[in-house]
Order: sequence, then C-alpha cells, then structure tokens
Amino acid sequence: MIKIPSKVKYLSYAGIIPIIIGVFGSFDLNLISNNINDLLIEFGVLFSAIILSFLGGGLFVLETHYKSEIDFKGLFISMCPSIWAVLSLLLPMTCFLLAIGFLATLERERSLSKAKIISFPNWWFKLRFQLTTAMIILLIVLGFNV
Repeated sequence: MIKIPSKVKYLSYAGIIPIIIGVFGSFDLNLISNNINDLLIEFGVLFSAIILSFLGGGLFVLETHYKSEIDFKGLFISMCPSIWAVLSLLLPMTCFLLAIGFLATLERERSLSKAKIISFPNWWFKLRFQLTTAMIILLIVLGFNV
C-alpha cells in the first residue's frame, strides 16, 4: 500500500478548505447574508484559480530543472495552467473551465512520468488523483450552484 507522508497529505488537503467554504456559500443558506454568501463563492473560485496557477508553476519548475534539455513546447505547456486560470475567471462557466484545467494539469504530470522524463515519488499520483478528484467535484457543485 502506498502511504502519502502525513505532513504533505494534511497540508495538501488544507488547500481544499477555501473551496469547500465557497461551495458552502453557493448553497445560499439563510444562515448568513447574501453578501457573505457571494463573498464565500468568489473566495472559493479565486482560490481555485490560484491553486491551478500554482500547479502551472510547479510544471514550469519540472520543465526547467528536471529535463535534460529545455524545449519551447514543454515551457509553453507548463504556462498553460496559469493562463487557463486567468481566462477561466473572465469567461462564463468559470468553475467548469477551472475543473478542466485541474484535470489537464494532472494529465500533463502523468505524461511526463509515463515518458520517464521526470520521476515522481511513489505516493505522488495517489495524492494528486485524490486532490484533483476532490477539486473537480467541488468545482462542479460550485458551478451548478452559481
């Protein structure tokens, strides 16, 4: 059984809390005012875009430091999650577009690993799959509620 280091696991899952708060706000409960609900939703969506951009930065580091030769295609692909996050915020269906960005970023990491270009820790994809699945589900719920 693959074990994710507990410090990494807890810190990574803590990153989902702002999106959960946004989903909570999207249910438009009468416990809090509409202004606060809207603020929670906006916070969750913006935080999701920041996380996606952060993942793009991680891809950029992988492309520049762990490949034997830096190529334009890899650098461009590594910048796509950040560009996608910004464009998603400007377009309708923001949450659904962000969810696609998370899925595409995971797939890029998998392709780098499959091609044996980059070696990840044995627990990496277990963690990434769990986090990406949670993010996609939360963003879809958020998207349907706003």
